[in-house]
Amino acid sequence: MAAVCVFCSGQDDLPGGYLELAREAGRRIAERGHTLVFGGGRSGMMGALADAARAAGATTVGIIPESLKAAERSDPACDELIVTPDLAGRKILMIEKADGFLVLPGGLGTLDELFEVWTTGPQLGLHTKPIAVVNADGYYDGLLGWLRDVVRRGLIRERLLDVLTVAGTVDAALDRMAA
Repeated sequence: MAAVCVFCSGQDDLPGGYLELAREAGRRIAERGHTLVFGGGRSGMMGALADAARAAGATTVGIIPESLKAAERSDPACDELIVTPDLAGRKILMIEKADGFLVLPGGLGTLDELFEVWTTGPQLGLHTKPIAVVNADGYYDGLLGWLRDVVRRGLIRERLLDVLTVAGTVDAALDRMAA
């Protein structure tokens, strides 16, 4: 992989070790020689991720919609900061610029991005880029349980769940994405 797109929370004042997890992801992406593609904001995990990636030598590409420039405080330190007219344009560019996707803990925006790349890739066949979810401290256990139930009910094919890499650590996720 040359470019890893990371989806994560842009919310400030997060509990627990979420900011440290984002910093670790940024460092590991840089150490592996990848470019970081991310939501282009300075707040929350996004800001911690990008700062750590740059500090460790990675190139950063931020993609932010015009409507979120103020709320997420666009990151002027990006090597490339792209402002899109809307969220849909942001997601399209993230998919185009990335060679793989790493999903850290986050809220609705993160879930929206996960489901977008998962739907456009494995389900619709528009890309074959790896998608890895970092299930640190069981963050995604509830979602994964629900998805297994949806497969059991026959509304999602099991092969779609099987292509989603789930790992407990950033390193394990990146290793599996590279395999």
